[in-house]
Amino acid sequence: MADLTRRQFVRRAGGAVAAAGLGSQLEWLAGCGSGGSSPPDFTRLARELKGLLVLPADRFYRAVSTPLNHRYANVHPQAVALCASADDARKSLLWARDNEMPVAVRSGGHNYAGYSNTPGLLISFDRMKRVVVDDAHNSLVVEPGARNTDVYRGLQPHGVAISAGRCPSVAIGGLTLGGGVGFSSRKLGLTCDRLVEAEVITADGKVRTCSERENSDLFWALRGGGGGNFGISTSYKFVTHPVSDVTLYSLEWDWAHAPKVFAAFQEAMAAAPDEFSARIGMGRPGQPNGKPGPPTVTALGQFFGPKKELVALLDPALTAAKPKQQLIARRTFWQAKNYFFATTPYGYYEVKSAYAHQPLSSAGIETLARWVDKWPGSSNGDGAGMAMFLSGGAINRVPADATAFVHRDDFALIAMETTWAAEDPKSVSRRGLDWIEGMADALQPHVSGFAYQNFIDRAQKNWQHAYYGSNFKRLEEVKRRYDPDDVFRFKQSIPLS
Repeated sequence: MADLTRRQFVRRAGGAVAAAGLGSQLEWLAGCGSGGSSPPDFTRLARELKGLLVLPADRFYRAVSTPLNHRYANVHPQAVALCASADDARKSLLWARDNEMPVAVRSGGHNYAGYSNTPGLLISFDRMKRVVVDDAHNSLVVEPGARNTDVYRGLQPHGVAISAGRCPSVAIGGLTLGGGVGFSSRKLGLTCDRLVEAEVITADGKVRTCSERENSDLFWALRGGGGGNFGISTSYKFVTHPVSDVTLYSLEWDWAHAPKVFAAFQEAMAAAPDEFSARIGMGRPGQPNGKPGPPTVTALGQFFGPKKELVALLDPALTAAKPKQQLIARRTFWQAKNYFFATTPYGYYEVKSAYAHQPLSSAGIETLARWVDKWPGSSNGDGAGMAMFLSGGAINRVPADATAFVHRDDFALIAMETTWAAEDPKSVSRRGLDWIEGMADALQPHVSGFAYQNFIDRAQKNWQHAYYGSNFKRLEEVKRRYDPDDVFRFKQSIPLS
C-alpha cells in the first residue's frame, strides 16, 4: 500500500509552467528506470491529466517541486502533477495507489515541517486558484490553491470577507484545515469556523461533499483536524461577512522597555472586546556577517471601531513607555489587510508554538526576553524571535468539541522561530536549533502544553495532545472510517488506533 504523505502546500510555479511540452515528458519517461526494475508508467498518468505532469528533465521542475522551507529540499519528487481539476487529483491519487508510490499534496508551500515533500508523486494545486463570491447567498467558493491574496482580491469588490491569514502567499487549503488564525479571527471566527461545505476525495477515490448534513463526521474533522489526514480537499465553501473600515495600529518601543511594555500590552489584550486583534513580538534580525541585529519589541493589530476607542484600549501600553514609532490610523479593511501582509520565514527555518491559557507572568515575559536577547545569530535577515497572537473573542465562543479545533479556551497563541541561510555554516543552524529548543523548554512552565497544528513541528513533544487534545480520539474514529488502510500517512498524521 502506498505511503501517502501530508496533503498540504505547493511552491509557486507561475503560469509559464503551462508552456512545458507533454512530448518531451513522454520521451523522458520512455527512457527512465534502471537496475532491472520496471519504472512506473507515468505516460498513462500524463495522458489522463487535463493539467500537466512535470518531470525532473522539465524546465520548471525545480520551481514546482522545491518546498518553501529549504531544510527539506533534498527530497526530490519523481513527478509533479499540476492539477487542473479535482478529477486530476483523483486520478493522480488512484494512479499512485496502483503503483504503490508515496504521494504528497500541496496547495501553498508553507508546510513548516516539510510534510508536503515526497520522493514519489507530488500533487499540486498551484493551478487551482478559482475564487467565486455569491452575494445572494453570502457565500464564497474557493479552490485549494488560492492564496490569501487571491481570496482577498475576489472578496474586495463585494465588500465582504472571511477571517483569512496575514501572509499573502499562504493558500486557503492548509490554512483552513488546521484552523486558520488571522487579524479578523476574534471578530469573525477562525477560517475553519466560516466553512460550511467542502469537497473531499477520500482514499478510495470517491468524491464526497462534506457539510453538517452530509458526511458530517468528516466535515467535523476537516475544521481543525489538519491537512493530509483524511483525504484530498479540492473545494471550500465559506459564509462571508460584510466589512468596511477598521483602525489599525503599529507600535515599536526601545528594547530596554520590553518587559514592562509586554506586561502592559497583555493588560490591554485581556480587557479587549472581540473587535480588537493583537500581535506583540520580540525579535532580532540576522545580518550579513552572521551576527544578530539589535532586538526590538513591537505590536501590531486592528480594531473594528473608531480610533478614539482604540487609543483608550491601548492606553496601558502607551503609558508604560512612550513608543519610538507609532501609527494609529483609520483605514478601509482592505488597506489594513495590505498593511499587515507579511511573508512567512524564507530559506531555512524552524518554528515552534505554544498556547497560553492566561497572560504570561513577569517570569514568563522575562524568560522570553532573555532568550531573544541571546539568539546566536545567522545571515538570514528574517532573524529570530517570538510573537504572541491574542485569541479569545469569537474563537472561544465555539465549544471545544464542536469542531476538531480544540483550542477554544486560550488567551493567546505564541510562535517562536529561528532562521538561517544556505551560506551559513552548519554550526550556525545547529546553534539556532539548540536555541529555539531551549527557549521552548524554558517557556513550558508558563504555557498550557498545547500547540498550533498549522505551525506543525517535527520535534513537538506529545503532539497528539498538543495539537488535538480531547478531540484526538474522535479524529482516530474518523480516520478509521474514511482511511481504513492508512493511505494518508506521515510522521504526525492521525494514526489508526
